[in-house]
Amino acid sequence: MLKAVVDFALKQRVFVVAITLMVAIAGIYAFSELPVQAFPDVQDVQVQIITLVPGQAPEEVERAVTLPIERTEYGVPKLTQLRSISMTGLSVVTMTFADGTDDYFARAQVLEKLSEITLPTGIQPQLAPLSTAVGEIYRYIVEAPPGMPLDEVRAIQDWTIEPALRQVPGVADINGFGGAIREYQVHVHPDLLRKYNLSLEQVASALQANSSNTGGGLLKRGDEDLVVRAIGLFQSIADVGRVPVAVFGGQPVLVRDIGEAAIGTQTRYGIVGYNQQDDVVEGIVVMTKGDDPAKVIKALKQRIDDLQKQLPTGVSILPIYDRTTLVDHTVDTVSENLCVGAALVIAVLLIFLRNWRAALIVASVIPLALLTAFLMMHLRGMDANLISLGSVDFGIMIDSAVVLVEALMVRLAFDAVRGEATAQSRRAVLAQTATQLGSPILFSKAIIILAFLPIFTFQRVEGKIFAPMALTLTFALAGAVIFTLILVPALLSWATRGHGLEEKHGVWMERLRAKYRGDLGRWAHHPKLVIGSSVGMLVVALALAPLLGSEFLPKLDEGNIWLTVDLPPSTALAKTKEVERHVRKILLSYPEVTQVITQAGRPDDGTDPKGPNNIEVMADLKPHGEWRFSDKEALVRDMEKKIHAMPGVPTNFSQYIEDNVEEALSGVKGEIAVKVSGPSLEVLQAKGEEIAAVLRQVRGSADVEEIQIGGQTELDITLDRAALSRYGINVNDAATTVATALGSAVAGSFYEGNRIFNVTLRLDQDYRNSVDKVLQLPVSLPGGAGTVPLGQLARIEERQGAAKVLRESGSRIVAIKVNVLGRDQGGFVAEAMRRVADAVKLPGGYRIAWGGQFENQKRATARLMIIVPLSLVGIFVLLFWAFRSIRKALLILATVPFTLIGGLAGLALAGLHLSISAAVGFIAVAGISVQNGVIMVEQIVALRAQGHALEDAVLEGAASRLRPILMTALMAGLGLLPAALSHGIGSETQRPFAVVIVGGIVSATLIALNLLPLLYEAVVGDEI
Repeated sequence: MLKAVVDFALKQRVFVVAITLMVAIAGIYAFSELPVQAFPDVQDVQVQIITLVPGQAPEEVERAVTLPIERTEYGVPKLTQLRSISMTGLSVVTMTFADGTDDYFARAQVLEKLSEITLPTGIQPQLAPLSTAVGEIYRYIVEAPPGMPLDEVRAIQDWTIEPALRQVPGVADINGFGGAIREYQVHVHPDLLRKYNLSLEQVASALQANSSNTGGGLLKRGDEDLVVRAIGLFQSIADVGRVPVAVFGGQPVLVRDIGEAAIGTQTRYGIVGYNQQDDVVEGIVVMTKGDDPAKVIKALKQRIDDLQKQLPTGVSILPIYDRTTLVDHTVDTVSENLCVGAALVIAVLLIFLRNWRAALIVASVIPLALLTAFLMMHLRGMDANLISLGSVDFGIMIDSAVVLVEALMVRLAFDAVRGEATAQSRRAVLAQTATQLGSPILFSKAIIILAFLPIFTFQRVEGKIFAPMALTLTFALAGAVIFTLILVPALLSWATRGHGLEEKHGVWMERLRAKYRGDLGRWAHHPKLVIGSSVGMLVVALALAPLLGSEFLPKLDEGNIWLTVDLPPSTALAKTKEVERHVRKILLSYPEVTQVITQAGRPDDGTDPKGPNNIEVMADLKPHGEWRFSDKEALVRDMEKKIHAMPGVPTNFSQYIEDNVEEALSGVKGEIAVKVSGPSLEVLQAKGEEIAAVLRQVRGSADVEEIQIGGQTELDITLDRAALSRYGINVNDAATTVATALGSAVAGSFYEGNRIFNVTLRLDQDYRNSVDKVLQLPVSLPGGAGTVPLGQLARIEERQGAAKVLRESGSRIVAIKVNVLGRDQGGFVAEAMRRVADAVKLPGGYRIAWGGQFENQKRATARLMIIVPLSLVGIFVLLFWAFRSIRKALLILATVPFTLIGGLAGLALAGLHLSISAAVGFIAVAGISVQNGVIMVEQIVALRAQGHALEDAVLEGAASRLRPILMTALMAGLGLLPAALSHGIGSETQRPFAVVIVGGIVSATLIALNLLPLLYEAVVGDEI
């Protein structure tokens, strides 16, 4: 088979080159269409149900909305987790599905179940847009002239900007935040209601009945039909005041007789600040899951440019966050590393081969393998990201071509010495060499790809991060093998038509080979010393490995800071804004900060379930070279110190994407999440405080905070059923009166062109800020028999209630979040778990669960413990198939553990922790180590088959393979050396992988050259 392939390539050279050009063109096109992400989208398949429940307390929201939704949705197929949050006026239920579930299938199933739920009248749940935690790709503020009212700025955002931007392909949603939403309000005076013997229900009914347009069909007039319209919509606020409510004493009672009609604003749930501006309108662009952020943002910017011309004078859209900035930084980092790596690899080729034509032929495999990978990724619908592109090692790609070209050059030189170097003989040597080396090339690459098997079995977060990387490398390696066996022989056939491709003996290489042969001969007399020293270094490396510490993944530096501040739950939005102003001023005082955007509270549509006590701050940073601080951790500590000077202001420092991902995965904003589940909110609150106190004592803890589920002050109006029965009043009628008077009731709509605003009804402000006046609220008697004060129907008391109710897997929970600074994550969690177990005792029916990044690390490590041994068994089978010898297969596998020496030493020198990224590097370098072993053992076996004595075959076989082993090792190591040394934005996640491979290759090469020959004599012996 291989001979036929090689013969075809040599006979149909033009065809092979033409096919190669076609593949290259297709690869270039695929790359231009390939979505590029800064970081892979790691969120599970999720569907979120958002339900607005205006005015309802958290426990009421849980009882009336959240629990019915949970109970119904638990029957949805492929559901793996369900969690929810119930807070004042809002219910959010998040459903997580098994890996591989189609998003639209999941949403369809959820909607089908949702239709079976019976919720209170007027409550309508809806699905959140199809997006993910990394879907927020663009933010802007609406700049307006100083004199323009905030409600007009928000109206421009809601009715002009948002509809236009929603039309951009790939945009899932536009979330407006900040500003004031206009309302046409009726403020009623209770005294005047009592005077005219009216109720709020009558006023609401009158408002609803006095604003409408209707059609009257067609009216014939001669030969034409006239469309009849009855126009009665409100045209001005004065129209609202003129609405008749009732007749009293023979005179109509109008709305303006019992209160005031005025243009106002809805109750504000959130306020946005930007740099020196205290109150601005912000727009957040959310991308549809799976789309290319670069293309979406490009189309979005074009639409914004067109839209700017249509906005009122003085109004403009100012971008404040653009995901492509981070993407560009990371792509620049990866591109620089790849280019420098490729240059180093080509330099190695020229130094060792000393032939520019041979080096050029080998180097041609680099872009072709990369383009093949792009083509396959495009066909599979994959994204390119920092980790998948940054893991590409050109040295590993072309080592097969190096082995082929180096072997050909040696044989051509040998024939030239014997005087047999004709054009025909050179072609025959080429065909023979390519055919003989075809099988070892395929085996070596199959072994490397098989070493990636554990990565393909990763689940959830780690699978979404590293599986694309493994696929990218596999595609590139497959492309490299194909071009090595087809294109390289075709190009070499042209190069061998004349002389010049023969090996040129380098003096330095001959001296190195002679010294190596002599050293190997001396070590052969002391095998126990060499083997013992190697094993001793491995034992020491393994013993010291725990000192490195562990973590799931190093943090990707996004170039920004995302700060969250949670004030006491009962904090009013105005007070939260006051604190936010101080925090913003502190951050803006740092010259490292370029801009600050702050969010107090939450958006009006409930897409981000936060309370009025919540502050979120995004601070963009200058390049690190312009900082006064050594690193980001030092900058954060300094900011934290200044903010904590304000009493009672806890902080959680993170990054924009990181924060969203953490919250999407675990429901908690923090690296580590501790969750206590049980029935009682009071017990959960107490145990959460105990755990938080313990965590604060653990070295490395930062931003420790219990998610407050209690502490919200409530004004409970408890209706007296006996009194209601005496007056014949229904509970619902009295409760509706309270809701309308103190909250507000939508009593119609007001149209301003294409804008629609609510007409609302409520008590005047003076009557809503006093408990005594609440008691005087009139409640209608049945049959229009008058009214009775609320104080005769209910009692009022203040108490501490729930601020929010968190639920997970059918149980209430409290969550404690913690970040880790200055310490490895694995060591921190181990100590924290031990301390919490000793100090916190839970009553029956309660349990503790640890999650966050630690959970991902634990799951991935457990998977590796099972799959890595199976992968090694697979590699052993391949080796046995290649050599038909258990001894030789075991000998080559025995060298794999020694790669740990260099890899662990590299991590220690670089100051990096053991992580899943590093573990993937060890997996990759294991395949490279096996390949080096195969190269040497094959040569020794060949010499033994030719009749050489064992010792002579080992010495000569090792010496003759010195150059290809050194070349492949140097190329593989230097190919990733730039990534190992890089400190640019986006380099953090690929550094452990690159460092392990560079360090592991060093120890793997030393073992292959020095230990493997000695072990061959001891293990294989006289076996041929």
